[in-house]
Amino acid sequence: MTNKQNTIVFIIVGTIVSVILTILIGGALVLLSLLIFKNNQEGFMIAFAISLIASMFLSMLVYQKLVIWVINKFKLGDKLDPLFVRKQKKK
Repeated sequence: MTNKQNTIVFIIVGTIVSVILTILIGGALVLLSLLIFKNNQEGFMIAFAISLIASMFLSMLVYQKLVIWVINKFKLGDKLDPLFVRKQKKK
């Protein structure tokens, strides 16, 4: 496979992982807000909205760290297009 094909596969798998992370983190935050505001419906609605926004933000942060870790762990730097990998200058 070429570097472009490897990059496309990496992006597709990464997108699936990102969606799963968003669902898991969002579910955990919504469950937490439900437990905290079980008797206060207005408080829960505000916490629900904040939980959804926070889950998207947190999943992006986790995804970014995960991509860097996977590239370094499996030495994918030379197998992907420079979309994710920074080319190091030779001295």
